Amino acid sequence: MYKLIKHRGIHNKNIKENTYEGIKLALNDSKYIGVEFDVRETIDHEFIVYHDPMFNNKLISQTKYNELSRYIPKLEDILKINSNKMFLIEIKNINDFAKFINLLNKYKNKKLYVMSFSNRLIDKVNINDRNYKVGILNYILNTNYNAKKLDFVVILNSLINGHIINELKPLEVFSYGLRETLKYESVYYIVDK
Repeated sequence: MYKLIKHRGIHNKNIKENTYEGIKLALNDSKYIGVEFDVRETIDHEFIVYHDPMFNNKLISQTKYNELSRYIPKLEDILKINSNKMFLIEIKNINDFAKFINLLNKYKNKKLYVMSFSNRLIDKVNINDRNYKVGILNYILNTNYNAKKLDFVVILNSLINGHIINELKPLEVFSYGLRETLKYESVYYIVDK
């Protein structure tokens, strides 16, 4: 059985990606063991679920949440969804790390995984007293990071092979950018379908 994680929740012509509705639908779908979504911080230090750095031609990092609230969910609203599945959080842009860590630590009953392409961002959230797992995106191309400090790595699917999986043990291995068939039952696949 392959472990599938829905990339940015369920989305189609009626439901946008990274929305409360789409994330909840993915969490309720038996096909998936979890959902991946992106997090950014507004100028008034609210953590929101959104992929792009801009919304309506404004930088999210320079926008107050009340200007976005009709369209974009808060991270905390997503974390309140009743589910025992994985919440795979990709940090896009965060500055108030203490507030972010405190928010995640409020949800001790959740399977929270936090990742980023940025080593600096992961260093900020990779503290000793935490109830979430941390990982680096694009690990093979980002190998200057000490893997012993991580719980998991995320690798472009075309670069994954049995040797790499064995070398990375005991880390959990995630895949993204799936273009071919699934191969390894031990890998978590972040999928669009």
